[in-house]
Amino acid sequence: MSTLALRTRLTLLTAVAVAVAVAAAALACWLITRDQLGRQLDATLHGTRVPQLFLNSLVNSCDENGPGVGNDDAPSSDTGYQVVKSNGSRCVAQNSVPVKVQTVDTQVALGRQKSATHNAKTVNGKSVRVYTQQIVVQGPGITRPTDLAVMVSRPLTETDKTLTTLAWVLLAVAGVGVVGAASAGMWIARTGLRPVDALTQTVEHIARTEDLNVRIPVAGEDEIARLSESFNAMTAALASSRDRQQQLIADAGHELRTPLTS
Repeated sequence: MSTLALRTRLTLLTAVAVAVAVAAAALACWLITRDQLGRQLDATLHGTRVPQLFLNSLVNSCDENGPGVGNDDAPSSDTGYQVVKSNGSRCVAQNSVPVKVQTVDTQVALGRQKSATHNAKTVNGKSVRVYTQQIVVQGPGITRPTDLAVMVSRPLTETDKTLTTLAWVLLAVAGVGVVGAASAGMWIARTGLRPVDALTQTVEHIARTEDLNVRIPVAGEDEIARLSESFNAMTAALASSRDRQQQLIADAGHELRTPLTS
């Protein structure tokens, strides 16, 4: 880094600073969006009401040790339903993809937890969000829990797709921001170092011509202006010293010329 030109270093530092800021903002935006989408999906699952007729048919299928086929009264084709027993076995509704039963689901069936919300995998490997709730039998004057739980699941495909699209958009915005920051950094470096360029040209001119009467215009009160004033003072002192030296040589020559002439 120290071997690079000052203008290049300023450009790189500006681009890196903006890139870090844009990356942090993009990551925060992505995380907030993911959290909000997750909350909305959980709210949708918690608000899903399983029709009693559909649930009774599914429970009866489990009681009869059938293949676990319910009827077609499911509220949504995007939502999967299955009943899980306390021993971990399941009965899957018609047109629903079986979801792998986890320990937390059996805990709900046993009544050790009222409900559970978690991520799971279907038998074909797709990710789903699951809401498990214990089934309670309700009748005339009777309300008792069972050793069964209903698992309502929705795919994470839409959420993942939205997050992927957002990630690409944020990546594109970050790329444009970094390119813009590099361009702005180059312009800032060029503008800010213009007085330094003028000072450099003046120093090179003095070194080439030995003309100590050249002065650098001073504008403002910043560090560059102070450096210009110091350089002007230095060249003025050098010019005065050279003038005194020349005057001394001239005086010495005059003083020596008279005795020699005599």
